[in-house]
Amino acid sequence: MNPSYTKQAEQIVRLLSAHQEQLYRYVFALLPNEQDAKDVVQEASVALCRKFDQYDPDRPFLPWAFRFAYLEVLRFRQQNRREAVSLSDDVIEALARQRSEQTDLLDARLRALEDCLRQLPAADGELVRGRYHAGLSIEQLAAQLEMSHRTLFRNLERVRRLLFDCITRRLASEGGP
Repeated sequence: MNPSYTKQAEQIVRLLSAHQEQLYRYVFALLPNEQDAKDVVQEASVALCRKFDQYDPDRPFLPWAFRFAYLEVLRFRQQNRREAVSLSDDVIEALARQRSEQTDLLDARLRALEDCLRQLPAADGELVRGRYHAGLSIEQLAAQLEMSHRTLFRNLERVRRLLFDCITRRLASEGGP
């Protein structure tokens, strides 16, 4: 096997692995169906591999990858235009540009959220894990936690407010927005 090809293949695998979550979040902001977003990220990854010889390693990888992902989103939308009501290409372009410009802020907010989640009391953490990680419905979660829907909604709202305040404080202390 060609040694330069092997090195290039290793480099693209490392870059894609390091940025897979950010690439997925970018696409998911444009295609809010989880499976569609996963499919588009996979196609974008294949396109990135095919064109990796055109990548300039002196420039950031993520904006370059976002461009491929954006083109794959457009291609996906064109192929599936009949299946769903969709946003105009101009709106998708604006969303893509805005999402790309906010990558650092969104990553900082995600890190702050992860820290804030670790600080929650056990009962609040269980509530968040059940609703958002396990994806339980309100009915399932209320039954599991043995509480009324009203109490569950109030508790979820309280925890969301706690997390929002915690994230806001953490970003302000780091000098962020």
